[in-house]
Amino acid sequence: MSMTYKKFRGRYIVVVVSSIIVWTMLVFRMFYIQVVDVQGLGEALESQFEDKVSIPPLRGNFYDRNGKKLTDNIEHFTFAAHPDKVKDKDAVARLFSKTFNKSKRYYLNRLNSSNSFVFLERDVNPMLGRELSQSPLPTGVQVKSSVRRYYPYGDVAAPLIGFVGTEGEGLSGLEDHYNHQLAGIDGWKELGSDGHGNTRIRGGFREQKPINGDDCYLTIDVDLQIIVEEELKSAIERHNADKAEGVLVDPQTGEILALANIPTFNPNTRSGLTEASLISHPIMSAYEPGSTFKVVGATALLEERQVHPMDVFDCENGKYSIHGIDVKDWKSFENLTYAEVIQNSSNIGVIKAIQPLDASKMFNTARKYGFSEKSGIQFPYENGGSLKNNRTWSSLSKSEIAIGYEVSVTTLQLAMAYSAIGNGGVLLKPQLIEKLRTPNGHEQEIDHMDALRRVASVETMNTLSHILEKAVSNGTGGKAFLPNLNIAGKTGTAKKLKNGKYVSEYIASFASFYPSDNPEYTLIITIDHPRSGGYTGGMVAAPVAKEIYRRIYNLNGQNTEPLQAGSSQNQYQNKSYTDNSLKGQLLSAAVPVLKVNATSLTMPDLKGLSMKMSLSGLYAMGLKPVSHGSGRVIRQVPTAGKQLQPGQTVEIYLGES
Repeated sequence: MSMTYKKFRGRYIVVVVSSIIVWTMLVFRMFYIQVVDVQGLGEALESQFEDKVSIPPLRGNFYDRNGKKLTDNIEHFTFAAHPDKVKDKDAVARLFSKTFNKSKRYYLNRLNSSNSFVFLERDVNPMLGRELSQSPLPTGVQVKSSVRRYYPYGDVAAPLIGFVGTEGEGLSGLEDHYNHQLAGIDGWKELGSDGHGNTRIRGGFREQKPINGDDCYLTIDVDLQIIVEEELKSAIERHNADKAEGVLVDPQTGEILALANIPTFNPNTRSGLTEASLISHPIMSAYEPGSTFKVVGATALLEERQVHPMDVFDCENGKYSIHGIDVKDWKSFENLTYAEVIQNSSNIGVIKAIQPLDASKMFNTARKYGFSEKSGIQFPYENGGSLKNNRTWSSLSKSEIAIGYEVSVTTLQLAMAYSAIGNGGVLLKPQLIEKLRTPNGHEQEIDHMDALRRVASVETMNTLSHILEKAVSNGTGGKAFLPNLNIAGKTGTAKKLKNGKYVSEYIASFASFYPSDNPEYTLIITIDHPRSGGYTGGMVAAPVAKEIYRRIYNLNGQNTEPLQAGSSQNQYQNKSYTDNSLKGQLLSAAVPVLKVNATSLTMPDLKGLSMKMSLSGLYAMGLKPVSHGSGRVIRQVPTAGKQLQPGQTVEIYLGES
C-alpha cells in the first residue's frame, strides 16, 4: 500500500460515504414524490404549465318601477393579429373584408406590417362580433371580448344613477353607492401553456364561473322622469337660468317617482360631465326656500288654534317695519284674511300673524316636517339643511324664518313636507330603492313605507290644503292652474346669499300636490337664477309644474280636456288661457311626419320602433340620425312633435322596451 493512498484514505472514505448518503436520499425522495405523493407531483407540474385567468362577472342593472332597464351591459369585440404568425394573410383579409365591408387591401396592409401585433377591428358590435368569434379563426388571429356599461336613456336620471369607470367600478351616484352589490364576484379558469410559454387549449382544466351582480329596482318611473327633465330643460332655456331641480313623489307612500336636476350629462359619452352635473342637487344641495316655507308657520298657527283662515290682517299697503327692518310685499295689499295672506304670499301678513306664536312651537313644527335633518334616503351625501335652535334666535329670526330665510332646505325635504300636508299630516320616509334581486332570483327589500311621525292633525292639514288649492286658482300660483284638476300649491321666491350678502339673484320655486283631495303626486320645482321672462316662483316655476301635470294627466290615458260641465271660471281663466289648457295629443300617440314648409320638419314619435325602421324613416326625411344601443327605440332627442331643420342631427336610444 503506497504512502499516497495511506495519506488520502480518510478523505476518500468520507467522499464515498457522503456520495452514498446523498444518492440514497435522492432515491428515497424521488420514490416519495413519484409513488407516495403523486397528487403533490401533479400540482407541481400544473403550476409550471397552467395559469389561472380571471373571468369578470356581469354587473347588475338598474330597473325602474315598471321593470324598464335603465342600464345594460353590452359586449364589444376586438380582433387583432400577430402578422408573423398568420400563415394565410390573403384568406384573413378576404374574411374580414367580407364581414366588415372594407377593402381587402386595408387588411393586407395591416397584416404586412412590421409590427409584431396589429388591430384588425375594434369595438365590434355584439351581434357581428359574437358571430365572427364563434367561427374558426385563422392561426395568428385573436379575439377579445369586453363588456361596457350602457345607459339606454342617455342623460336621463344620470346624476341619480351615476356612471362606472373603465374598470367597471361605480364612480358616482347609485352606481357608486351600490357598487358592492352590483359588481358581483369574479370567476376564474385555468389555461395551459407549453414549454415555450405559448397558451394551449385542451379539456380537463378547472373553471369557477363568476357570480353576476345583483339587479337594483328603483321606485323611479322613467316615463315621468323624462317628462320632468324635459320641462326643466325647457324652463332653463326659456328663462336663461343656471340650473333647475324637480322631485315628484307619491305622497301616500313616500315613493320617489322622479328626481331630476338640469344640467345633466350623458354617461355613455361623458359629454356635459362637470362637477356640478355629477351632483344630485335635490338630495345633496340646500338653499333658502323663501315663501314655500310659509306652510310651517301656518301649520303651527292652525294647530295651536291661534289663527282662523278668516281672521283679517292689515297688510299696510305693502310697507311695514319690524324691529327697525323694512318689509315690503310684492303688491300693495290692504286687509286680507289669513287664507288670502297665504294665497297671495304676503310677507307682511305672515309676519304679523306669526308674532303671538311661541318660537319653540314654530321650531318644533319645522322639525316635525323633517327640516334640518336627513330624510334617510338610500343615497350618499344627503344634505340635511339647516335650522338654528330657537334658543339662539335673534329678535328677527322668527319673522325671517316664517318667510323662508335663516333656514336652508333641500328640494327632497320640501317634497316630503308637502306630501305630509297632502296625505293628512304624516311625514313619510322617502323610498328610492325598491329591492335588490340576485341572479338566482332571491329578492331583498330595501325601502318600504315608513311613517316617521305625525306633523299635525288631519283637520289642520285639510284646512291648509284648501288654502293652498285657492293659492293656485286665485293666488300667486295661478300659472299652474288647470281646469278642474284641483292642484294645491305655494310659490316661493328667495334672494340668493353670496359672500354673506343677499344679491339680486333669485331661486324661483313652486311646491304642489295634485289632486288637493287625496293627492296622487307631490311635485316641487326650483329654478336657479332665472335671468329673463320673470324671476318669481309664480312666473317661472308654476308654469313648469302646470305642464308636467298636464303631461302626466295625458300619459295616464285620460281625456285631453278635463273640464267638467258647469265648472266655474276665475280671474286666471281668461279666454286665451283656457283655450290652451290641456291641448295636444296623448304622449302614447304617434306624431305624424309632416312637412311644415320647405325648410321645416316635425319630429315623429319613434318609440317602440326597430332601429332599421327608425333610421330608414329619418334618412328619408333628410335628417342625420345617430343611434345608441340595440333593440327598440325607448327615447329620442329631440322629442316627438319638435320642429326640425333638414340635415339636423337627431339621436335615438335603443334598449329593451
